[in-house]
Parts: sequence; structure tokens; C-alpha cells
Amino acid sequence: MTETFDAEWLDQREPVDHRSRASAPLEPLRAWWTRRRASTVLDLGCGTGSNLRYLAAKLPAPQRWTVVDHDSQLLGRVRTPDADVKVRKVLGDLAVVGLAEVEGSDLVTASALLDLVSADWLRTLVDACVAARSAALFALTYDGTIGWPRGEDADDGLIRDAVNQHQRRDKGIGPALGPDAAPVAEELFRAIGYQTWLLASPWALAPSDAALSRALVDGWVRAASEMEPRDAERIRLWGQRRRAAAAEADFALVVGHLDLLALPPE
Repeated sequence: MTETFDAEWLDQREPVDHRSRASAPLEPLRAWWTRRRASTVLDLGCGTGSNLRYLAAKLPAPQRWTVVDHDSQLLGRVRTPDADVKVRKVLGDLAVVGLAEVEGSDLVTASALLDLVSADWLRTLVDACVAARSAALFALTYDGTIGWPRGEDADDGLIRDAVNQHQRRDKGIGPALGPDAAPVAEELFRAIGYQTWLLASPWALAPSDAALSRALVDGWVRAASEMEPRDAERIRLWGQRRRAAAAEADFALVVGHLDLLALPPE
């Protein structure tokens, strides 16, 4: 997988990610973990370890984590959060190395990943989870919705549609599923007998999140301009208006995400 992310961006989004994640899957996951006497977790596309920092505190100890990323600098920033949590770092791509690590993992997890992967890769991952009888928890998969509760702009639809087209481009392992990823993953797991929970985990951004909101707008402008170059000036002006809105006292922005828990039949 060739998609790369800046450490500053990951640091910026982590507090919002953590507060946005759906809490409902944690109770059935912990109950399953205890029945299974589970201890091993595989974190795919771990970045700097945000998913580890969130989830390790929510599961019973002891835990042994394998964290995989293709970026050595991000992987180098992963830290063990607790003495009862052991962490093994693996440098490699998700297409080969990540899938190979599923065997022997009680839980396979990722955050903000599924919308970047292809249908073929996802089917292979589900098959690997079935073979290992692994549970799966995939958090914060973008669902294609961008909302502006304080008022719509005439060009919001243009930007959203262009961004969602951009999301479906090849990120290194085939055409990405983009906003379709979480429902497709749920369908694949349910088809082979897994029990699933698919829950909303939207980012609800406020004036205190202005820096992250501006970074989002800048990224959307770049993506939309790539998809709709003839509308580049229109997109640039939209970006100016939305960056200015982020400084207003009543600013609000909602970016839709979904969390998926899939537990194997017992």
C-alpha cells in the first residue's frame, strides 16, 4: 500500500478519532475476548499507534500486539502503552506482509483504513480472518457524508462528490472501496456466519477543532481539483469560504464514519 500520511496530520486527528469511536462494540468484544481467552491483536496500517493507544486500555490484559505499517518513520513512533501490553513492530505493506500476519491473531483491527483498500484485498482479509477464527474491529471508515450544520454552500455538493470519486482511486492495492468499504466488509463477514455491528462514528467538529477542519478543507480542495480540474477556480473559492467559516464562533462540520465489529461463530 503506497498511501502515506504525515505524522502531524495523524497527531491532529487522534483526539477527534478517539472521542468519535462508537463505544457499543466494546462490550460484546470484551465478552468474546474473555471467552476466547484471547491475547493477540494485529493492527493493520498502524501509523503512530493511535488505535493501540485507544484499544489496549479497553481490553483485558495481558495483550500481545503486532503493529504493521509500510512507513518506518511512523512505525518508529509507536510506543508500548502499558507494562501488560507487548508490542511487536513489523515494517511492510498490507498487501502481502499485513495479510500474512493474520494467522495467529485473535483480533484483527485497523482505524481509518478500509476506505483505502480494494474489494479484492478486503475479501482476502476476510478469508484470512475466517481461517484464523479471528475477530475484526475496523474503526472510522469514511462513509461519504460531509455535513455543514450551520448552513450549506452552493458548492458543497460539488466538493463532496469529487472527494468521494477521489476516495475510490487506487491507493496502492487496487481501486479503493472508498465510502462503500464498511457496508461491503459487513456483508462479507455476515455471509460467512460472523455476528456484526455496524455503527456510526462521525467526526463532529467544533471551533476548537479549527486547525483540523482547515486541514480537511485544504485536502478536499486538492482532491476535488484533481478530479474536476475545469472547476479549479470554483473549488479554490469554496476552500476560501470554508476556511473562513472554521474561524467563526458557531462553526460546525460533520464527517461521517462507520465502525464495524465482526465476531466469529462460536
